[in-house]
Amino acid sequence: MADQETDELRKRSSEVLTIPAQSAPPPDSFLLNPKEVRRWAEELPVANIGETARQVYNTLVTFNRIRIPTLVRTEIIETFREPVRYVNHNISRHYFNVGFPLSSRAQKAAQLTGALCDEVANAYKILFLDQILGDERSFNQKLVIVAAQRAILYLGEKMFHNLLVYRDYPANAWREANYLYAWAAQNQVEEVAVKENRGFLRSKKNARSIGNVYKSMLLLATTNPYRLRQSQIRQLREKALHWADLARLQPAHETKGNTGLFFVNLWEDAPPRPTLSEEERRDARFFALDVNPVIDEARAEFEISEWESPAHLSQDHTHLSKTLLRPLIRQWTKSLERKFPRDNTRNEIEAIVGLSHLLRLLEERRKAEAEQHAPPPEPVEKTISPASRLTWNDSVFSSLAINSPAHSLSGDSLFADSKTVISTLLGTSEAERFSPKRNASHQESPFAALSYNESVEGYCLSWRKSYPMRVRVGDILGVRSPDKSDDFGVAVVRWLRQHSDRELYLGIQILAPSCATVTVMPSRKPGSNQEGYRCLLLSNNDEEEYEQSLLTNTHVFKAGSQVTLITEFGRHQIELTHWIESTNNFVHYRFKYIDSDRKDGKNGAGKPEFDDIWNEL
Repeated sequence: MADQETDELRKRSSEVLTIPAQSAPPPDSFLLNPKEVRRWAEELPVANIGETARQVYNTLVTFNRIRIPTLVRTEIIETFREPVRYVNHNISRHYFNVGFPLSSRAQKAAQLTGALCDEVANAYKILFLDQILGDERSFNQKLVIVAAQRAILYLGEKMFHNLLVYRDYPANAWREANYLYAWAAQNQVEEVAVKENRGFLRSKKNARSIGNVYKSMLLLATTNPYRLRQSQIRQLREKALHWADLARLQPAHETKGNTGLFFVNLWEDAPPRPTLSEEERRDARFFALDVNPVIDEARAEFEISEWESPAHLSQDHTHLSKTLLRPLIRQWTKSLERKFPRDNTRNEIEAIVGLSHLLRLLEERRKAEAEQHAPPPEPVEKTISPASRLTWNDSVFSSLAINSPAHSLSGDSLFADSKTVISTLLGTSEAERFSPKRNASHQESPFAALSYNESVEGYCLSWRKSYPMRVRVGDILGVRSPDKSDDFGVAVVRWLRQHSDRELYLGIQILAPSCATVTVMPSRKPGSNQEGYRCLLLSNNDEEEYEQSLLTNTHVFKAGSQVTLITEFGRHQIELTHWIESTNNFVHYRFKYIDSDRKDGKNGAGKPEFDDIWNEL
């Protein structure tokens, strides 16, 4: 019976774990000597990251495709880990905190990080299979546990770098990770701690078990990472290392209810999911990840944390903000279902990325309309002396170019024309913002984007590489549908998903169907010299008439502040009642009018007492 189980284990191991074919090594290969490999690693040209990456990748590929004694391979692959970490850390800057779709260079960099993680995982899978399928007399229990833990670790690294560029999970990665954990659980070694070697500088924790590494992978997958910004994905990955100690993983049939539970089929190539049928719950292949202890800690951290702001992010990179914790807790405790059905449509939606670009566009349109309706100026005759009549042909002036001050190269800052230093750059990458070749009139103008389905709350858009503007999760968009040629709506990017190198899809939520530019003065004193802040006044047809909202990207205003709102119709005193949403990109305020002479209601007292019942009678 034991022999039959062993044969089944060998067969399934060879079917699930894929490794490259191996051939005999050249007799003079330095990869047969651990000392030579260490010397090679120490002499890598680390100042030239491109050359270092080339040497590390090519050597790893060769290493995994030649037959090497098990103990020699074990020692050498540990030497590779630090160079791989160094390369991935440095080349990830090409696709981290940039707009999407990615440039060709950034796409290649993301593919390279995944390939490096894949090759390291391959090396440990080779060691694991050598032990499982090899001679029982040379079986080394310590080595097989280390190999399984490291293989899961680098499969998780590969998944993480895919998530950073909003790609789908790599094919077969979950199947292999699920299988390796199932093997560990079956042999009751999932909690055996595996220490890091001293030469690996990345380690913040001295020892991590197979179960701990695997649960951290599962936890990151349960956070709905396609709805997160890249910085948030990186934050949660680090936090998951700690939360993995709190989460519990057990057979699904031992659990009750669904709250705070995510289920994974250890025989499938699939991430954890929030629901499971009763029949599946009785299936021994399903395990349940219980995140309820993690939810308790997240709620406690929510009480003491701050809303996201530039100041918060610059002070603390490990402490999660309320902005991130609130949707995370909802994701873990509730089954979030779509409120409205989606209609499969193909329409062109006019779009512009960035709050400041939208503000500039609306202000230019308003000025153009005002000039159009203004009476023509009376002609004034001027006398021009002959000396002032300069010709343009073949003169030195033909080689001059006049730089228009109308287009600022300071990025998507709401306060590009003010003295304040509080600003957020949206919509363009750092290279694009400071590139001398940037065509401002082309990059900052609305353009047509294709929608492939719509709902009451927003659109799913196809965002092609040929579009002039890049986009990120959390960016503000101005959108205009074909049936509303006059008004721009305000939307926010809620998720990204990249399906190819040339195209990605994004989901946008409509915050308001129309908007207007206004100015907010932080002081109510008449004649104050303080500068105003340009903001968007949002018009929501389904919201309370007497409680409207305001969009800005400054965090200088606190909830409860009384400020002056300046519109084209005059000045109004308002109170910012609370934050609807606060991120590093924008702040969405709810406000109410507090003018004593407001005509709405009774002497500005607010909503009439019986206004909400007339339509119900």
